[in-house]
Amino acid sequence: MTSNRDAVLFVIDASSSMLRANQSDEATEIPFRSAVQCASEVMTSKLISDTTTDLIGVVFMGTQKSSNTLQKEHIYVLHSLDSPDIQRVKELNYIASGDVDFDNEYGSTDDEYPIGDVFWVCSELFNKETSKTLKTKRIFLITDQDNPHVSNSVLYSTAITRARDLTESGIQINLFSLNKPDHPFDFNAFYSEIIHSDELDEIPHYSAQKNFDSLISQIMAKESPRRSLFSIPFRLFGGDEGIPELTIGVKGYAMIIEKKKPAPRMIHMRSETTRLAESRTKYVCMDTVQELMPDDIKYCYEYGGEKIAFTKAEVAELRRFGQKGLNLIGFKPSNAAKFHYNVEHALFLYPDEGQFEGSRRTFAALHKKMLEMSKVAICYLVKRDNSLPSFVVLEAQAEKLDEDKRQIFPPGFNMIPLPFADDIRPLPPHAEITPAPDEMIDILKPIVDKLHMKGGFDPNKFNNPELGRFYDVLQALAFDKEVPLGVEDLTNPKYTTINKRVGSIIEAFNDESDRQSVELLANRMTIQSKKTSTTRGTRGTRGTTRGSGSSDSIDIKSLWEQDKLKTATVDQLKTYVQTTGAKPARLKADLINQVEEYLSSKSSN
Repeated sequence: MTSNRDAVLFVIDASSSMLRANQSDEATEIPFRSAVQCASEVMTSKLISDTTTDLIGVVFMGTQKSSNTLQKEHIYVLHSLDSPDIQRVKELNYIASGDVDFDNEYGSTDDEYPIGDVFWVCSELFNKETSKTLKTKRIFLITDQDNPHVSNSVLYSTAITRARDLTESGIQINLFSLNKPDHPFDFNAFYSEIIHSDELDEIPHYSAQKNFDSLISQIMAKESPRRSLFSIPFRLFGGDEGIPELTIGVKGYAMIIEKKKPAPRMIHMRSETTRLAESRTKYVCMDTVQELMPDDIKYCYEYGGEKIAFTKAEVAELRRFGQKGLNLIGFKPSNAAKFHYNVEHALFLYPDEGQFEGSRRTFAALHKKMLEMSKVAICYLVKRDNSLPSFVVLEAQAEKLDEDKRQIFPPGFNMIPLPFADDIRPLPPHAEITPAPDEMIDILKPIVDKLHMKGGFDPNKFNNPELGRFYDVLQALAFDKEVPLGVEDLTNPKYTTINKRVGSIIEAFNDESDRQSVELLANRMTIQSKKTSTTRGTRGTRGTTRGSGSSDSIDIKSLWEQDKLKTATVDQLKTYVQTTGAKPARLKADLINQVEEYLSSKSSN
């Protein structure tokens, strides 16, 4: 069984340039302290989000003092790879706030030291953990030194070799570069030799060109590893009728999922230490009150009034629809994927080279061609061996970068579930809508224009206020801090800005709406009074031309006296109830009750 544990090792440059304050537009920042604060925030986020099975470590390079098992100079292992805890976070916060005498505790040096030794120490830290228990292994390297070995070709080539050894062992280097005040970071000077990407992946190099807020946001965005929901074969051709078989591997990811508060755990405090309570479930027979074993329990479905019993294995077999996988059926124009066909959350597909060699190349070629031809693929999906089948549409998504060349949307396929015939429901009857008058439309147009959100809705700008409050209180209690009084709610409309932009126009719209409502109500009352007069005249005519046996002139009161109200139709009963001024019920039995109550009250009076 493969674990989903993630290991992140922060490697932070502690050279003198990182310890000097940089003047930004907003505040004076010390790059090293800001980098340590990034590590603290990542560790804190894992603590409060209950992902304490992940591992985090912190290493300083360029220090005067050394602390590592390989006895390499100028490398200080502050935290080896281990689960995050509160004491580690507090230690990082002390360093980030400047409460620790860094020169005395660690020191800083500008002497040249082999950067290859840093990669060697990192490899040693990762090797201490069993590789089978780690799903992802990453190094977050934060530095402003674009070429650690400008004039030493031997150390330069050795460092490249060490870095490539890390990559071959499954350890990814993510570079977070910083600009010096007098020298911008040149990625091609050294790190382009060791950090690569293929056609689909972005290069794991992230630059804090503006300020450290952008560095923190990039690190927080990358600290969560990509954890797949499933890994299945994608059969492009089945191999029937002489057609050669072509299958690649793909993984499915959930790009958007609702973030919820972690469930509280039960504890008991009878002993000196707090312990987690273990919950167990027992099934008991209602007749004998004896505990049931798994083999004693069966499952049933009701059919035709009878309970059809199944064993657990038989229930699982009912859900089995062949081998798991994604099977290509054909292609359609991109406009064939209607918006209302999306019946569930869409998932994101990415190639999985681990299943079939060459999957990335084939996936990239298919992705590129579908974008060029504006096509979507229709496929048959069985996600797991015991999951129900479904039809899906694959929509190619092109890579999108922001102004700083950071990836906003990755390249890949959006997999959108399609409905079956049983899933489509008929539209409900719609009432006739009176179109708005031109005067109201003309007033509303500038409101829409002036309140337009430039760039559309960006969910990254709006945090969930409920979650924010929960985590702020939880973090304050964990670190013995004062509980905050409130939380900033970015979902509240900016009423001051709205009033400044369109306040007078909204008042004009409300006035016009009130005037139109009065006119519309007056017109309806006039039409209703005319209909009532016409109906009364028609009823008088019917009374003279039709016999007493007509359904329109039936005597409800006589039927009530004869206890024969059930012989009247629903329409006749509704018409009579309306004449009493009451609102007719929907069911016939309720209508009869309404008539009986009314006539009973009339007869008693």
